[in-house]
Amino acid sequence: MRYLGMTFKYIFKNFIFIFFFALIPSFFFAMSTDIHNIGAVADNIVTGEFDLSFVQLFNFFSLFSLKRWPFALAAFVLTLLFMAMLLSMMEKHMRVGSRSFRDLFKRIDYNLGSTFFILLLALIAYEFWALVTAGLCSLVVLIVTNGLARCILGIALACGMMVLLCYLVSLFLLWLPCRQITGYSFMDSLSYSSQISTGKRGKIFLAGIVVTVSAFADMRPVVFLCIEIIYIFVFLYYNVLMYVLFFDANGEERLDLKKKY
Repeated sequence: MRYLGMTFKYIFKNFIFIFFFALIPSFFFAMSTDIHNIGAVADNIVTGEFDLSFVQLFNFFSLFSLKRWPFALAAFVLTLLFMAMLLSMMEKHMRVGSRSFRDLFKRIDYNLGSTFFILLLALIAYEFWALVTAGLCSLVVLIVTNGLARCILGIALACGMMVLLCYLVSLFLLWLPCRQITGYSFMDSLSYSSQISTGKRGKIFLAGIVVTVSAFADMRPVVFLCIEIIYIFVFLYYNVLMYVLFFDANGEERLDLKKKY
């Protein structure tokens, strides 16, 4: 739970500075989701039926709704831009201890390319995971006839797939900060991230799964504001976690933790 605590400490201490990076993308992300479908699926599961179609399940697990693709595109572009700026500010803050909005654009050109590449890969990988998860849950619906058994098995399968997702995230979480801070090539950064995370993967996995499970814990009261808040929380958490992990795993001193007199 160490990394979980360190991440939350940074978020709460610097919330007024980093909140705005997630605010605008969160609006478009919430607009891109099929809120009615999410609510219908959640209600169906809560009632113990789990009688859902593949399309319903895929739209539930997927980040975006195809019907709202303009908002999805805007959400991706804005996430890319604000994520690159946030990572730029956090790197300077942790490296030299200073935090300023004036220097945001000095490294954004450098951060933008690597952020786009890895963010796009992550999006494709996640949507593939959503496709597979929806397919497996659909098989449960087709094969199991008893409503309660179907619901239990479907939820267990979805939870298992979520654990797998968190494990995969823990393997690649340090890739982006390694690329941006060290300047190595993408493959060298991936190799280096694997090296410095050796022996820490259990802690990284735990730090990721706690937040992911909490985000999916109660999807029944689905409203626009709820989706926005979840996005803001997850966006800030994983971006901060990446840099907290990198500085700790790489043995670098964080000057943002130094007390100023």
